[in-house]
Amino acid sequence: MIPLFLYLLLSSILLAIGIIGLTINRNIIKMLLSLEVMFNSSLLLLLSLSTISNPLGGSLIAIFAITLAGAEVGVLVSILIMMFRIIGDVDVFKIKKFRG
Repeated sequence: MIPLFLYLLLSSILLAIGIIGLTINRNIIKMLLSLEVMFNSSLLLLLSLSTISNPLGGSLIAIFAITLAGAEVGVLVSILIMMFRIIGDVDVFKIKKFRG
């Protein structure tokens, strides 16, 4: 069995990769992917810590969170497609001009 600290280490590495990707990228799609990496790192942390106390409860919360993230991605991608059709670009700094 893999020790718990390796799961925690992997979760923290994924979180760091997500934060770096979120701060470096200007493209909204890449930022959305970085947010998903951060979300998956939090799910990995939740599942690894739930093995200590209540494996079933942590698994149910993780399944609910994954379905919620799938719905979130669907809505955000449809909004991004509409923004691309209207503006013609998905750059963050170009979208700031169109606040209204």
